[in-house]
Amino acid sequence: MKRILKFLDSHLEEYLIAILLILLTMIMLLQIVMRYVFNNSLSWPEELCRYCFVYITFLTLGYCVQRGSMLRLDIIQEILPKKVWAVLQAMVHLVTLAFFVCMLVYSFDLLASMQKTNRVSAALGIPYTYIYLSTVLGFALALIRSIQVICKPMIRHFSKRKEGDL
Repeated sequence: MKRILKFLDSHLEEYLIAILLILLTMIMLLQIVMRYVFNNSLSWPEELCRYCFVYITFLTLGYCVQRGSMLRLDIIQEILPKKVWAVLQAMVHLVTLAFFVCMLVYSFDLLASMQKTNRVSAALGIPYTYIYLSTVLGFALALIRSIQVICKPMIRHFSKRKEGDL
């Protein structure tokens, strides 16, 4: 069980994004074949691909936070002393964390408003609640990954101090 949780912690977003990209590719290939080979296009593939792309976009938030591939200026790191850079990084992580908390709260509000409208998509009839759920999932995963990024150095620091005390 511990191995499974560790695997999911390391690769959850990566595999979800890969599955959605494969699904998106297969659906678009089906639409191309239907349109150009059978001269009869389907009504739902573009809509489903758009929703897959929306989910991919929001899942990428957590993936980028976890991998440390958010937008940053490396030249500043080279100019500043290490301690100043570490403080600046901590401030950036805290601001990012606050942003994800704020966005998660607003995404819950957005989801609640979509539930009240009972709207469904045109071609597939999927409730918009499921589509807007992507915002909640994306910001929740990004928030979890931000907390992990902040806590990992502290855990390493305190575990090293404990080992030194023994």
